[in-house]
Amino acid sequence: MGASLIMIRSAADFAALQGGSRSRAHPLLVLRYRRNDVQPTRFGISTGRRLGGAVERNRVRRRLRSLLRSLVGRMSGGWDVLIVARPAAAKASQGELGAALEKLIIGAGLMEVEQGS
Repeated sequence: MGASLIMIRSAADFAALQGGSRSRAHPLLVLRYRRNDVQPTRFGISTGRRLGGAVERNRVRRRLRSLLRSLVGRMSGGWDVLIVARPAAAKASQGELGAALEKLIIGAGLMEVEQGS
């Protein structure tokens, strides 16, 4: 099991991420990110109704949290990160979701690329 995640819960923090943030997009996910004033990186996950019913949205959130736990140890601190799941994410495999998430995080400069392996 990976590291624990600090989740963004307040509406004000979500609003700040929607407004004053940079973003990167992939067919499965959108990544919004901005510097925060606290050291640890905090995460929010958004799953809209277009994704499906509550069961489907919760399943996607659980899968994304699991992937984030495996990546958070390699990420730099001091960011607020919002992951917005697009409708295609509900049908994607865990491997496809993980590859998309890692590509977005690396592209945003929030994680170093591993050399060698």
